[in-house]
Amino acid sequence: MINSRLLQKTLEAASEVFEELRKKHRIDSQDLTLFNAGLRDGEARFGLFARDLFLSAFMLGDSGFLRDVVKFACLTQGEKFDPRTGEEPGKVIHEYEHVTLRGRETRYNASDTTQFTLIGLGKLLDNGNRWFVTECSDSIRGALSYLFNHIEEGIFWEDPSHCGADRYALRSTYWKDDRLPGREHPHYPVAYSLVQAQTVAALREGAKLAGVIKCGYSQDELLDTADKLVGSFLSTLWTKENDFPAIAKDVQGLIPGISSDGIHALAYLEPEDLPKRKLESIMENARSLLTPYGFRTYGPNQPDYSPHSYHLGSVWPFEQYFIARAGRKFDRNWLIDAAGKSLKALNKYGFYELFGWEEGKLRPLGCDRQLWSACLPVGLKRITG
Repeated sequence: MINSRLLQKTLEAASEVFEELRKKHRIDSQDLTLFNAGLRDGEARFGLFARDLFLSAFMLGDSGFLRDVVKFACLTQGEKFDPRTGEEPGKVIHEYEHVTLRGRETRYNASDTTQFTLIGLGKLLDNGNRWFVTECSDSIRGALSYLFNHIEEGIFWEDPSHCGADRYALRSTYWKDDRLPGREHPHYPVAYSLVQAQTVAALREGAKLAGVIKCGYSQDELLDTADKLVGSFLSTLWTKENDFPAIAKDVQGLIPGISSDGIHALAYLEPEDLPKRKLESIMENARSLLTPYGFRTYGPNQPDYSPHSYHLGSVWPFEQYFIARAGRKFDRNWLIDAAGKSLKALNKYGFYELFGWEEGKLRPLGCDRQLWSACLPVGLKRITG
């Protein structure tokens, strides 16, 4: 069980972090209340990131904030093909600021933010925001068109050739945007298992949206495509040796590994999507990711594992919410309890971006004020009631 006193204590502390990160922005003549992603030593280290904003809004469950995030996504949605930034028509932005790495900009280097936009709009529709959904009709059509342009044979493929490039500024373009194990960079096209599951959820939300607006795709077409992606998640993107979802698949083959992606993905799937045997295999393998402070991103004794790395062994507080959500959805309460232990790290050090844990020692890493870390206690409270 999650410690209620510890949860309340971190909830109170989080409110101060929100005030530090909250910032009003004027984007394309519209005033939006958004949040910087992270601070370090009192200075903004990370500004506006669509992914961070969407996932934070999902954790907080605040429709007003989610509407502003969707507006931000729609106002900055891609309109052209740009090999320098990764922009494509219908694609949702990654990073608002113009940041250059390796001779390219990171601005549209995200393979998941378009999906989050559709998921967010579906949530708003469920909460009585039909009027808002209709205002976003053009953006919905563009987002769905972008997804279908990247889906082939039941897989959502990330490929910079769509924008006229051979690579992106970032090494990978889902939330674990550092290098993948065994790869300095993906050999495109690449399919990320977690993004595959997120695309399933986006298509299903798109089917709900298609009941309100004309979006170019029928509800049946969207739902059938989502089911095909589930099938590929369980076959093409599944590693037989571990009986676990692969981290990714690129031109060179599957990128295997016991990663938090496998349990994180369950937050976007439904219980009827997974055969019982495969669900139990995910659960059993996930135990190797356990620490006293939540789930690691990547299991020990695997290639490139490091407990203090950015994404190959560290513990990220925000991810614990989505693992706990998967636990609630799939009736595995031990996932909720284990994910909730991350509150101990936040209580001890504050709302750091990530933590390393090795040989009984906990080490805070990254930004010392991170938006989605501060959202974790709110999200866990919503999950546990």
